[in-house]
Amino acid sequence: MAERSASIPLPSPFRAVAQRLQTEVHRMYGKKEQRDTGGLPNLRTAHRDSLFCIHSRKNTPQFTVRDGEIFLAETELCSGPWLEKPEDLWTPACLTMLNPAVCVAVEGAKPGDLLAVDILDIEPADVGFTGFTYETNTLSGLIGEKDWGINTRTVCISREGVLWENGRLLPFRPMIGTIGTAPAEEEPTNAYGGKHGGNMDVQEAAPGSTVYLPVEVEGALLHVGDVHSVQGDGEINSTGGIECRSLVKLRARVMKRPPEYGCVRIENEEYIMTVACEEDTDASFYLAARNLLHWISAAYKMNEKEAYLLMGQVMEARCTQFVNPTRTYICKMPKKYLK
Repeated sequence: MAERSASIPLPSPFRAVAQRLQTEVHRMYGKKEQRDTGGLPNLRTAHRDSLFCIHSRKNTPQFTVRDGEIFLAETELCSGPWLEKPEDLWTPACLTMLNPAVCVAVEGAKPGDLLAVDILDIEPADVGFTGFTYETNTLSGLIGEKDWGINTRTVCISREGVLWENGRLLPFRPMIGTIGTAPAEEEPTNAYGGKHGGNMDVQEAAPGSTVYLPVEVEGALLHVGDVHSVQGDGEINSTGGIECRSLVKLRARVMKRPPEYGCVRIENEEYIMTVACEEDTDASFYLAARNLLHWISAAYKMNEKEAYLLMGQVMEARCTQFVNPTRTYICKMPKKYLK
């Protein structure tokens, strides 16, 4: 597998979509630059013509954002570029890359820090897909107990929903499947999730959420890719969810890492959440739950004995994907019970 694609052409139908998105940015945020207000019409953009399939300290970022700067990231399909129109259908030959991601550095981020990534918006392309064969998704055989050959669908996407078939409209719930920082030594491929983030495929990495990632190298080297317009728990199709290209609006902030931090954290208005990706599903759950316990105890001044009892009543937890080499478990605590 190539670690980097030097130049990947943008399919012409999506070029028009990207132009429309930039026009929309200008319409929403005006024509004059307003720094540090969220009103930047000419936001710097990490383009999909420079992509990586590993999270590595050796990857060259497209640019360095200031602490707190808002920027855009173009994401490619999880399989690499091929989809141009609704008539196009996935085959195994379409798989030329694995969760390719853009890479951006953050000014002032140093090993030992925490990177808070605010997901402000996700604008999808007009088309997306899901698809697999038994060879690319053995889980389908374990669940369905048969080989369906190529099982795929290409769909149209809008903010109103995902048009499945015969007028059936699935919800539009965009999420970032792969988001992480570069580890200090290891170079995991984008198939893996871990303490660095990576290929977590967790639906809560969505607009309105902040993802907290560890900084292990200078500049953090934030990687972003693999957007889905919707995904069911377990990700049983392997390729999503509905995989799609997108334009993601992000803000990166550098923070001091809490001493009790032990795995990826996510926060939104309603929940604090911990995400763990281990090779064993049980181990993922134990790690996520343990770190949620530590977070509650430290942030809300509650001893762990009491926090554990409370978690036993109102904690929410589930496995968000069951197809990657590492299984993702998320543990969530409603903030209303922590006040």
